[in-house]
Amino acid sequence: MYSEAQTMPGPEARLGETMLDAAEPLDVLPAVAVSRSSRQARLWVWLVSAACVVAVGLLSATSGARVPFLWGVDLGIHEFGHLVTFWAPWRVTAAAGSVFQVAVPLSLAAYYGFVRREWWAAAPLLAWAGTSARNVAVYIADAPYQRLELFGGPGVLHDWAQLLAGPSLRFAGAIAWTVDFAGWAAVAAALVVALWVPIGRAAAMLLDLQAARRFAARKSSLPVREPHGPIGG
Repeated sequence: MYSEAQTMPGPEARLGETMLDAAEPLDVLPAVAVSRSSRQARLWVWLVSAACVVAVGLLSATSGARVPFLWGVDLGIHEFGHLVTFWAPWRVTAAAGSVFQVAVPLSLAAYYGFVRREWWAAAPLLAWAGTSARNVAVYIADAPYQRLELFGGPGVLHDWAQLLAGPSLRFAGAIAWTVDFAGWAAVAAALVVALWVPIGRAAAMLLDLQAARRFAARKSSLPVREPHGPIGG
C-alpha cells in the first residue's frame, strides 16, 4: 500500500493543476486534433455539392432555362405526369405535367434532407427542382403566343394555353414571373444548404485554432517546479 505522503500531490503540483483548470482543460489539444480531422473528412462532399448547385444554376441562366441532360429528364417526367393522370379531368391532366416535373426533384430533395439527413445530397436536387420550375415558367410565358416547339410535333395542345384560355391568358406573364422567381429562390436556398456546413466547419476550425493558441500561451506562463536532489545529498 502507498502512504498518504506518496499519494497526495505537493503544493506546487496543486498550484499548477489549479492554474491549468482555470486556463484550459488538459485535453484541449487532442480534442482539437480529433475534431479537426473529423470535420475535414467529408468536407469535400459538401464542396462538390455546392459546385453542382452553382453549375446547375449557371447552366439554367445561360441556356434559356433548359439545363443540358436535366431538361430531357424534366421532359420525361412531364410526359409521365400526363400519362398517370389521363383518367382525371382535363385540367388536372394538363397541369400534371408541369406539376410532376417540379414535384419529383423537390420530393427527392425533401427525402434526402429530412428523412436521410443527407443535406449535401438534397442541395443539388433542390437546385434541380428550381431549374425545372424555371423551365415551366418559360412554358407558361409562351401560352399567349404558342411559339415553342412541343413534344409530339404539330397539333399537340399547349398545356398552359388550355389552362389559361380566355381572360386568364393575360395573366400568363405574371404567373410565369412568379414561377421563375420561385425557381431562382430554390436554387439560392440550395446553395445556402450546400455552403452552410463548409462555412460552419471553417468557423469552428478557426475557433479551435484560437483555443489551442490560448492554451499554449497559458501553459507557457505556468511556474515550472525545479527538480530536487536526493535527501542528504
